[in-house]
Formats: sequence, C-alpha cells, structure tokens
Amino acid sequence: MQQQEDPQAKPLAPVQDYPRSDMEFGGIKPKSLRREEKSSKCLVYVLTITVVLGTILLTFITVKNTNFGDFRFDNTTGSVSCGLVVVGEFKIPTGRAHARKTKRLNVSVDVSSVRVPNTTSLSGNISSGILELSSHVKLSGKLNIMNIMKRRRHPEMTCFMKLNLTGSSVHDLTCD
Repeated sequence: MQQQEDPQAKPLAPVQDYPRSDMEFGGIKPKSLRREEKSSKCLVYVLTITVVLGTILLTFITVKNTNFGDFRFDNTTGSVSCGLVVVGEFKIPTGRAHARKTKRLNVSVDVSSVRVPNTTSLSGNISSGILELSSHVKLSGKLNIMNIMKRRRHPEMTCFMKLNLTGSSVHDLTCD
C-alpha cells in the first residue's frame, strides 16, 4: 500500500521568497517584480495613445488656372482644424500654373491632437471612428497675361471632410 502524505509534513519555505510553503511563483509574485511589470504596462499604454492620436495625411492640392496667362504663387501655409482648434499645418512651396493648365502638388500634413484642449469632443469623435476636419488655404500670387497685364490675386479655399479612422479613408469631402 502506498502511504498517504501528510499535508502538514511539508517543510516550510523561507518567508521572503514564498508567501506559503505549498505555493511557488505561479500564484503570487514578489513585490519587486510586480512594480517592474506595472511600469512597463504604463509605457505601452502611453505609446498606444500616441499612435492613435497622431497621423499623417497625404494630400493632393491642385491649382487650376482658367486664365490666358500664367499664375505664379508664393510660399504659403495651410491649416487643418478640428472644430475651432488648429490640429495641423502644411506648407505649399512656390510654384507656377501655366495658362489654362492645372498644377498638381503633393503635400503631407502632420495632424496631432497635442494642441486640442480636453474640453472638446475629440475623444468622443475618436471613439466613434470618424473625425470631422476642415482645411483652409489662401494663395497669394501674380497673374501675368501675355506680359501686358499683371494683377495680384489671392484665391482661397476651405474644405470639410470626415476622416474614417478605422478604414483610413476620407468621406464627404466638400470644398467652397
């Protein structure tokens, strides 16, 4: 016959390493190990939030010149807003749209929620997956018609869009 082992006959473990003699590290970890684990989790959460709230938009800007002369425009900046708060800015370099042609420009916009105060409904929009943005650009330049007439012009455009965060796409783009 086999002898049954008496549960009280087990040797006692040191108090510092094991809280009870019948348990090993599987149930309870020492305090020093638990502190290190909590700090690493906190770092991962902060990095995750940073990734969610910052994005880069690749935009294609077109300057359509319907006139019979060249339009030369200067350096300018545009802005992207969420509500009334500017969340991103972009630069448009100096360029020239030839007579009755369209000039295409590729611009990247770094949109960040760092400047948005906590009082806005940005967190609600992000949790729903759709973020409403608006952009505004004002160009300054000279219209040169056959080297005879030179006029200063300031075309301006405002666009409204809904950014789908889950699908990384733009919906309902309307421009004025």
